[in-house]
Amino acid sequence: MPKFPKPWFRRDRNAWYVQLHGKQIKLSSDRTTAFARYHELMKAPQRPSLASTDVMVLMDQFLEWTRQHRAEQTFEWYLERCQKFVDTLPPNLAAKDVRPYHVQAWVDAHPRWASGMKRGCIIAIQRAFNWAEKQGLIEHSPIRGIEKPPAGKRTEVITSLQYRQLLEHVHNPGFADLLVAAWETGARPQELTRVEQRHFDEVHSRWVFAPEESKVKSRPRIIYLPPVIVEMTLRLAAEHPEGPLFRNTRGRPWNAYALNCAFRRVKLKIGRKLCLYLFRHSFATRMLEAGIDPLTLAILLGHANPAMLSTTYQHLSLNPSHLLSQLQRGTTTASNA
Repeated sequence: MPKFPKPWFRRDRNAWYVQLHGKQIKLSSDRTTAFARYHELMKAPQRPSLASTDVMVLMDQFLEWTRQHRAEQTFEWYLERCQKFVDTLPPNLAAKDVRPYHVQAWVDAHPRWASGMKRGCIIAIQRAFNWAEKQGLIEHSPIRGIEKPPAGKRTEVITSLQYRQLLEHVHNPGFADLLVAAWETGARPQELTRVEQRHFDEVHSRWVFAPEESKVKSRPRIIYLPPVIVEMTLRLAAEHPEGPLFRNTRGRPWNAYALNCAFRRVKLKIGRKLCLYLFRHSFATRMLEAGIDPLTLAILLGHANPAMLSTTYQHLSLNPSHLLSQLQRGTTTASNA
């Protein structure tokens, strides 16, 4: 038969107590009141204990909460990483038995993952356990103190010459359109793959995402378009009046898997693995080198905090020709003042 916790009297506190979920709860100094309170607690729904919570159940509940309360791309980001993690665990592993070495062994099994990728994977799993703790599903996160690798810094860029050479090896018109749009606008990958005809403001040559569709939920995301992208948008909007504008050869919207396959095919020709986000980084680098002020560039990129530019693009300090040209520009301006 199941055993239930029973109240007991603590003489040193002059009060009745009961132990539930590993914690001592004070009931009352009066016996009648204490037992009435005890029966109320026992009638209340009992939360799962850490010992009885399966990791798979925990992850499913976290992902369902994320799906309901976060953006679609956020849900997909967590789904990919949480699924890969639980696939490495023994069946029916309890949450209390998860240890940091489970997570560490998972990321170490992928030596080709960059430092930033490993860090993001660890953060995703930590977030799931932290959420479960806050929701009362578990007593505490067993991986709270796990060490994470440092965040990677974006120092690699695509030069204008490399960009032109790259396009020569891309024979998929849909993929070429996507690369040109990324190069010319600096938009985020998820913005490029989700933009639709309804986002197009032809009068002001821009794409406008409502706050609920943007990364920064407090304001719309506005992406200004050069003439070549305005023409491209008009063409694609005529082809796809509903749904995403950018599509692959099968007429399907681009997703992470399709993009990865496309970039792998390009790698076979140029010997270099690229990603769509690298185009955004290269756009920002080109604009800074062209003399656009950081505040304007931060607005064009949709950054919530303009200070991000100073930390993300410190590699410009390693470009002697850029620094020398800026010095000459500044001294010339000062001399003519």
